Amino acid sequence: MRRKQVIVFTAMLMSLALAGCGGQTSADSSQNGSKNSAQSGSENVGAGDSESASENEKTMRVAFFWISADLDPANDYNAWVTSRLGVGETLVRLNDELKIEPCLADEWENVDELTWRFHIREGAMFSNGTPVTAQACRASLERAISMNDRASEYLKVESMEADGQELTIRTSEPNAGLLSNLVEPVFDIVDATQSEDQIKTAPVCTGPYKIADFRSEQSVELVKNENYWDGEPGLDRIEVTQIADSDARAMALQSGEIDLTNTIDQTSTTLFENNPDYQVSSIISPRVNVAYMNHAQSSPLHDVELRKAVSYAVNREAYAELIGGSPAHGLYSDATPFGNETIYSFSYDKDQAEQILDQAGYRDVDGDGIREMTDGSQMTLHYLQAADHGSADSAILAQAVQSDLKAVGIDMEILSVENLSEYQSQGNFDFYTGNDNSAPTGDPQLWLETMYTGLGVSGKKNLTSFQDDKIDEIVAQMNQTFDQEARYRLASEASQELNETAANLYLTNSYLNMVSSARVKQAVQPVADYYFITKDITVEE
Repeated sequence: MRRKQVIVFTAMLMSLALAGCGGQTSADSSQNGSKNSAQSGSENVGAGDSESASENEKTMRVAFFWISADLDPANDYNAWVTSRLGVGETLVRLNDELKIEPCLADEWENVDELTWRFHIREGAMFSNGTPVTAQACRASLERAISMNDRASEYLKVESMEADGQELTIRTSEPNAGLLSNLVEPVFDIVDATQSEDQIKTAPVCTGPYKIADFRSEQSVELVKNENYWDGEPGLDRIEVTQIADSDARAMALQSGEIDLTNTIDQTSTTLFENNPDYQVSSIISPRVNVAYMNHAQSSPLHDVELRKAVSYAVNREAYAELIGGSPAHGLYSDATPFGNETIYSFSYDKDQAEQILDQAGYRDVDGDGIREMTDGSQMTLHYLQAADHGSADSAILAQAVQSDLKAVGIDMEILSVENLSEYQSQGNFDFYTGNDNSAPTGDPQLWLETMYTGLGVSGKKNLTSFQDDKIDEIVAQMNQTFDQEARYRLASEASQELNETAANLYLTNSYLNMVSSARVKQAVQPVADYYFITKDITVEE
């Protein structure tokens, strides 16, 4: 897996980026935080081991950009928090090459196109000392499926059987992506014998740490899981605080308020690089910064020629220099095994953009430097922008796209919103911002199906009225294609089709980072961004 060092900016770029990041907070309702840690009045709903810290304990203070309203892994995207906390674990997990590795299941077999068999690891225990059996895993998975449409859609379970340490899953239809989908934290294995209230505030799981105290959308206190199956956790206690804004997290690290954080904007990482008091671990990730384009008849971007012109007009290389990462070639990041740099993709070509606009009839009729619609009416494109993952990058990119489009005579208005989903559901937009992991399970199918088809629960996220028969056919083939290399070839075909139809503006492949004080050891940024706190992280005085 390629790991790329963060880019050192010039003072000019740094100043430009910082100018656009003041006051931004995360607003994504699924994976992003929406409130700052300074929020007051939240009730302490924690229930756990609130032992007082001793002088000999190894304690680490951490800032997350988002802590969920409750910690039930089956509720919404809460499991991304429990996984990042080092509390929840799944049957299988991803390594840094986005390959499947054993976790609570140490062996598995694809018996036939409808049957999967898993052996649950001997000796694994929940944090309360209860053995992890196949029946316990079955109960946890069934609970997730019953509570979360995402879980139900990902597995397509017909039945599950538990016998000792052997769990058998039968699907209602061929589901070649099932094994990869099981890494999604919504399938964190939880002791389902707990009460619902207990699971919301202190779920008993199998990770190296367990919940000692929880304050909704504010903080979590963790203590070592003495029953952890995979070796001794490196810390006794971890104090996690929500700080939504990237700059505020950087300041907290500088002041010594925290020891470790992640998702620091590129402009701030320069404060910590080449400084012996800090460490920066950075990678190019599967995440892609995207400007989704509305294909509905109500939007000017329904016209493929306008979408192509816009695609040529934006300078992806300059954007990558501005915020870090690398230029995006399509749906899948270069960090994935199926990110394909050789497919047809748009390069920056202002002349080509202007030529397409002229030929399609988008001309500056009144001489004000701004093109009109083909019928002579005013054309203003509307771009919905919201902070992603506690970062200011989306605001910086919106301004950069606006500038590039103006250079070819297209007027674009930026609407900065807190609740992006509210505006998306109304359909009153031409672009909306996204910083999305296009391979959240290490497999190409899940995000392709979610964002580009109307199939099942997946269609709930296809908010751009995108429809393409070839993409639908590729997804249908993926369901029944169990060979990994063949799945990768289908992914390349899909990415090619999306580029040829100028489906969206794929701007940059995002970088992820962990930034810590020098006292923190073994803090390495994983490629899969729902992992963060691991058993190996420790501190030294």
